[in-house]
Amino acid sequence: MSHGFVDDALHVIREGADLYVEQVGPADAPVVLFLHGGPGASAHAFRELLGEDLEPYRMVYLDQRGGGRSYADAAFDLDTLADDAAAVIEALRLPGVTTLAHGFGAAVAVRLAVRHPRLVRGHVWLNPWLSMPVLAATLHRHAHGAGDDEGRLRETAEAAIDPAGSITASAVIDPDALVDEAFAAVGAKPLFDALFFPNPAVRLQLEHAESSVLLGPSESVGLSDPWHVDVSRELGRLAGPVAVLLATGDGSCYPDQAELALEPLPRAVTAFLEGGHHPYLDDPEAFLAALHAALAHAGAQT
Repeated sequence: MSHGFVDDALHVIREGADLYVEQVGPADAPVVLFLHGGPGASAHAFRELLGEDLEPYRMVYLDQRGGGRSYADAAFDLDTLADDAAAVIEALRLPGVTTLAHGFGAAVAVRLAVRHPRLVRGHVWLNPWLSMPVLAATLHRHAHGAGDDEGRLRETAEAAIDPAGSITASAVIDPDALVDEAFAAVGAKPLFDALFFPNPAVRLQLEHAESSVLLGPSESVGLSDPWHVDVSRELGRLAGPVAVLLATGDGSCYPDQAELALEPLPRAVTAFLEGGHHPYLDDPEAFLAALHAALAHAGAQT
């Protein structure tokens, strides 16, 4: 029997930040904390596009510090983002959550579970980014497949790939330089669009959803040193169940980040989907079936 329904927006004030949070769903339902990608994005589009399909859960949507509708007045690190998420869980007086993390949000989810293990019951990761140095090498490799094949950092990117063909974070010497050269060769948005969206129509649908939200102040400060964030070595410290949803058309995650996620977590439940970085737009029905199964495995049993 339900004991009420929550549907509200609130602000959680932290040192140097004003965090925007929405929660919706049955008050006594399993709690799912959505951690969006980015860094610097928003939870708005995910709720706008999928909110009605997640009504069985008590969904908590957090715009992370420096992104969307949440303000930050100084640069911050991954620990701060994890502590912000913990502060939101505690402000809502929740005993624990299952995290649903997309892209970079998976790094936040891992650090949250490591720093605040009593607050996290399990994880669902959608096309996770667990190592930004590995992503930098991936971007560089793809950029040079389309442009300047004689880039001075090509050998560095190739050295980051072990003999089995997977990229190792420890081998990426200078991720900032790799990213700078990749973006100089192709441009940041064209490169990410090519990796994210096998279907260009999906990109337009997502951009339309994102454009409908009023974002925070333009002077908000972002994550410091983002291309050095790496939680891949922390995965063995996770206590709760993990489910990983991987879209094989997402070049930013598959196969490089996928291998980082699955090698140390042999018990993780894995679902392979069609589509790109946002597979809920490519094939909503298949995605939702996989998502509900993943949430149930990770502790959000309805």
